[in-house]
Order: sequence, then C-alpha cells, then structure tokens
Amino acid sequence: MKKILTSLFNLLIVCKIFAQGYYVEMKMTATDSKEGMNGTMKSYSQDGNSRSEINMNIANAPAGIGNIAMLTLKDKPETVYMLNEKEKTYSEFSSANDNEDMKDYPKSEYEIIVVGKEKVNNYNCTHIRVKRNGSTHETEMWTTTELTGYAEFSKMKTKYTGKANMLKALEEKGAAGFPVRIKSDERGHSMQIDLVKAEKRNNPASLFSLAGYTKTENPIMPGGPDMQELMKKMQNMSAAEREAWMKRIQEQYQNHPPH
Repeated sequence: MKKILTSLFNLLIVCKIFAQGYYVEMKMTATDSKEGMNGTMKSYSQDGNSRSEINMNIANAPAGIGNIAMLTLKDKPETVYMLNEKEKTYSEFSSANDNEDMKDYPKSEYEIIVVGKEKVNNYNCTHIRVKRNGSTHETEMWTTTELTGYAEFSKMKTKYTGKANMLKALEEKGAAGFPVRIKSDERGHSMQIDLVKAEKRNNPASLFSLAGYTKTENPIMPGGPDMQELMKKMQNMSAAEREAWMKRIQEQYQNHPPH
C-alpha cells in the first residue's frame, strides 16, 4: 500500500493549475501485485489560486483514507495547504523543493518514440512513449491538440506537462499535445490516468478559502508538514510501522468518515 499512497500524494503535489478559471477532471486507476485503487482527481483554478481534490477507493484501506483536498494560494504560491474537511483543520508544507518529477531536462535528453495515431477519450491522438536518457522508466501518453484552449493547457505544470524542453522535443516528433491518457509503470505498480473533462469555468472563491479552518501542526499523515520527508518515511516504513500507522488512521476515520 505504501507505494500506492506515495503516488497518490505525488499526484497532488505536482498538480498545479492555471491563473485563469479552469476545471480539470481525471480518472485514475493504479495496481500492484496485491493492491489497487481507483477514483478521480478534480482540480480547480481561479485568479491565481488552485485546489486539487482526490477521491480514491483503495483496496484493504480504511474508508476515507484516499479522500484528500489541497490548496495553493496566490499570496503564498510555494505553500501547499492540506485540508481535513471533516475536522475543519489544515496543515501546511512548502512545495519549494527539488522534486525530481517536476524537473525539465535539456531537450536532447528526452527519447520519444511515436507509436501511431489513435482515437482515445473521443480525441484524435498521437500515441507516444517517452523516456529520459539514462532512465529505465518509460511513460506512455496519448496527446492531442484538439482540446479547446490547448495553448493554455499545454502550459499546465504537472509531472507530465508544462515542461518547455520536453514540449520542444515532442514538437520535433510531430507529437505535441495535451495528454488525454497516461500509462506509467514505476515504483512497483502501474497507473493509468484518463482525462474526463477540461474546461474554462468561473469557480467560486469559497473553494480557495481557509475561512473556518484551524491550523494544526499534527496532521493525520506521518512526517509533519514537509511532504518530501513524508514520502521518504512512507517508503522506509517497516511492516510493523505501517500496521501501527494504518491502525491509527483507521481509529480516526471509523467514527468520523469524511464526506
């Protein structure tokens, strides 16, 4: 489970949205040899603020553990707020780090193989495989320029998009576009992400407000407010530590499941 949870948090930390009003919804599934998860991620942006919500069903996990909401606000863009919507509390951590997933490398380091043209999620797409030189990890993507507002969506900064040099490498292969499907095998499990909806939308200010929330220094997840430290701890937990952690989470959630 720790690998699936690590990827769940990693998707949240890298999914930063635009300054304009947008709504993006994605469907996700992930599996490893014993466990799996499926659910959705919804992202909202307005006036420089962004909000991401993940609602996942995770096999062999307490109900509610995969329901997470995070904010980034324009006045403190390097701070991420993790919300506990049931208890009306939040914790915060810095996103200013050397997250490997967010780096853009020189154009020459991207190895791109064009598989062909396919129709995916109702879009005409270019099916590609992307790998960075020296890496054993390969990602499959189906990219399209048919998405309304593509020029703006292509700047969306995530693990898979918004990297200028990578975009140039894709353009040289005739494969530029926004990914409407992503398949990845890493960290011992496979993941698929499918775009459900991407549209311009005026989102209410209430989605990006901490009004009514109280700051806590003791978030439910181990590792405190530093997400990178959290992820390291998750990866290094022993079986006994994971069991104790899961028991603590279950005790908190069983009587107060989130909405």
